[in-house]
Amino acid sequence: MTSSPPALSAAAPPSSGGRSAGAQRVLDATLDLFSEHGFEGTSLQDIADRLGVTKAAVYYHFHTKDELLLALIQPAFDDFLALVAEAENRQAGSRAGRTVDLGGYVEVLLRHRRVTAWLTRDATAMTRAAVLEQATQVRERTEAMLVGRHTDALGAVWGSALMQALPGALLAAPADASDEWLREELTELGAHLLAGYRKAVRRREA
Repeated sequence: MTSSPPALSAAAPPSSGGRSAGAQRVLDATLDLFSEHGFEGTSLQDIADRLGVTKAAVYYHFHTKDELLLALIQPAFDDFLALVAEAENRQAGSRAGRTVDLGGYVEVLLRHRRVTAWLTRDATAMTRAAVLEQATQVRERTEAMLVGRHTDALGAVWGSALMQALPGALLAAPADASDEWLREELTELGAHLLAGYRKAVRRREA
């Protein structure tokens, strides 16, 4: 019978996402280290050292860095895809056309604030095979919700700007900035960018 490694017991009360407290401790330490040194600059041994346990204790919960990467990012992926699906359903039942849920997008960014800030600095992590296909789907569907499914350079430029500007602003915000303040500023920034895109479309069509 396999026993749980000391200090990271799998029998601990479940934490977020139904994970054990031990697995959540590993994820918390991993996010700290990924934020400080990047995905490529962090090893499983670094994570074990941060926790003060053996590498085997980390391996008990996650066998590879890619597993850790996916575990950290998956909740955000799920929330973005749920947001987009809701917008797509509303659009299908509406005569008003495309549904833009800027407020919902901001809420998901804030809900996953630390992960968003880390990925804004460590974008290469999103190119890993373990997450690339899903990351591409999330980006494309979220961008389509915000600026429409573009087939030209104008939509591509403004869509990319919006998808980079808000996470970038979140990264630049002081660590002690409240979610309430960030919600207001990010929503205002997003609204200005969307207005700029609509103006650019009208200018092109004039």
